[in-house]
Amino acid sequence: MTAQPLPVATVPTNPADPAIVADTSLAEEIAPLGYLVADLAAFVDGIDGNARANLVQIDTLRRATQDFGGAIAALHDGFRSLGTSALETEAAAAERLEAIAENGRRYQELSAWGTGIGPRTEDLEHVLSRIVASNDDITRIARQVNILAINASIEAARAGDAGRGFAVVAEAVKDLSHKTADAAGGIRTAVTSLDGWTRTMREDSRRLTPEFARGLEIAASTQDAVAMIADQMSAARTRIEALEASVSVLATADRDVGEVCDIIDMGTRHTATGVDEARNRTSHMMDRCEALLQRVAEVETDGPDRPFIAHAQTIAGRIAAAFETALETGQITEEDLFDTGLAPIPGSDPPQFMARHSRLTDTVVPPIIEDALRFDPSILFTCPCDRQGYIATHNRKFSALQSDDPAWNAANCRNRRLFDDRTGRQAGASRAPFLMQVYRRDMGAQGMVMMKDISAPITVRGRHWGGLRIGYRNTVQEAPHRV
Repeated sequence: MTAQPLPVATVPTNPADPAIVADTSLAEEIAPLGYLVADLAAFVDGIDGNARANLVQIDTLRRATQDFGGAIAALHDGFRSLGTSALETEAAAAERLEAIAENGRRYQELSAWGTGIGPRTEDLEHVLSRIVASNDDITRIARQVNILAINASIEAARAGDAGRGFAVVAEAVKDLSHKTADAAGGIRTAVTSLDGWTRTMREDSRRLTPEFARGLEIAASTQDAVAMIADQMSAARTRIEALEASVSVLATADRDVGEVCDIIDMGTRHTATGVDEARNRTSHMMDRCEALLQRVAEVETDGPDRPFIAHAQTIAGRIAAAFETALETGQITEEDLFDTGLAPIPGSDPPQFMARHSRLTDTVVPPIIEDALRFDPSILFTCPCDRQGYIATHNRKFSALQSDDPAWNAANCRNRRLFDDRTGRQAGASRAPFLMQVYRRDMGAQGMVMMKDISAPITVRGRHWGGLRIGYRNTVQEAPHRV
């Protein structure tokens, strides 16, 4: 809801010439005052509408600032938590980086050892080959010694007692040759197993050497990635700290906006209270002014409004008679005629409605109110309204089919409308012989014009049905006036 500019009304003023004033009636003297009060009342109503719209906008702004403040607080907490997480992640990354570097160094040593096994096993194979060769020599020597021991034993036996000592030595040598042969066999078995294990280890070393290299590359890549993460987290933490500072500035600005909103809200509510009071006073002034106009019209039997009053009463009587005839002929029941229920017409803008008496008034009312327009050229409209201000049937010129333009509809499609403004309500509800009101009427492209509204009650079978309204322009000189 937004504040709207106040329309300009055409307000009648008294002529400046004293001679003209002397010739005017009291009603003509008072009428401009009534127009001014009506225009002032409309102006105050406009201010009141603007003030209420401003209050709505301020409430909307306040809710928006509250939501904004909540969002800022959430951002502030989020950035603070994110900064803490970034700092912890940065520290963890630095710690893991050191651990990865240490593991990399160990893996590099392990890789160097693993890749160096191959050459070392080749050296070991050469040593084993020499051991095998030497062991073969020992085996041959052991066989030869055994043969010598056997020969010595034979010779000792031939020598008899003289060879017994030599036989003992020969036996010992023989035993030593057997043990030497057994040891050489054990060495050969061990060397054979060692040679197989060495060959397997060399093959494993050759197979795993590319894996060791790949492992070193992965370790280096991991170390680089973790280092990059640490650097990025450090940069992110710096940016987060900058954003947190910006959010703090926003929070300060939000508090300032909230204080300004409080001041504006207080001032606007104070203004709205004053405008509402002024509205009540202008409404009271309007009541008093119209009461004065009413009294003057009652007293001045030859005043300028008397012909319109008599005309309104005559037309009201004709419409009442038409309604009574419709009741007598069965065109409508009394219940339907006096029913005030309204059914909205879908898609209408401004809203239009159907009542249970609308079709009857469309039949019997138009000839009466069209003829009534010819009474005086200053008459703008003549139409009946029920007790709540609903106008089922209007003059033909104000009964066009609605278009897509609501502004044009407001000026040209005034039938099927509920006019529950002050003037409309009072015109339908009044049971006085006549009621005189002054009001501003929206004439579409012509803008707002000041008018007099004379209404006379329509009574059917002793029951008050509503009123007959006649709207006409004052014949006093008029001049544009901006309030």
